[in-house]
Amino acid sequence: MNIRRLSPPDAIAYRRLRLRGLRQSPMAFGSSHAEEAKYPLAVFEARLQQSATKWAFGAFAGEQLVGVVTLIRDGKPKARHKASIYGMYVERKMRRNGLGRQLLSRALEAARRMPGLRQVRLAVVEGNRPALRLYESAGFMIYGREEAALRVAGKLHAELFLAHRL
Repeated sequence: MNIRRLSPPDAIAYRRLRLRGLRQSPMAFGSSHAEEAKYPLAVFEARLQQSATKWAFGAFAGEQLVGVVTLIRDGKPKARHKASIYGMYVERKMRRNGLGRQLLSRALEAARRMPGLRQVRLAVVEGNRPALRLYESAGFMIYGREEAALRVAGKLHAELFLAHRL
């Protein structure tokens, strides 16, 4: 398994995996398949544009992108000590082999290299126990809960907010 930083040339594979994740695991994302399927490729290329404050990592099985995670530092001066994990997803067939942990570790390594960064945050749907176990085992701690945070297929779901102090 090869994990590396993604860039705009990876946008086609990233878009394909992102849309598959949105379709197969709709409660894992704040966005929807219907919404993002309409986006032009340029939107996905922009998401993968590299900077000192945004890191997208991809896990590859051979040439196929099978997992992703994005770390984005807050840009506001009063909040630059924080970053957030977004879009964490691993193909169903690739789960339970440590790939999610490897992706999360790479994102946390990148966070530790950002001067002045003190905290990484993320959100997870309350019922996603495998993801919650992964995040807690990596040192994330729950600091909040939002009731009815997401509506998926007409049903409301609570979201948990976690933070990892660096």
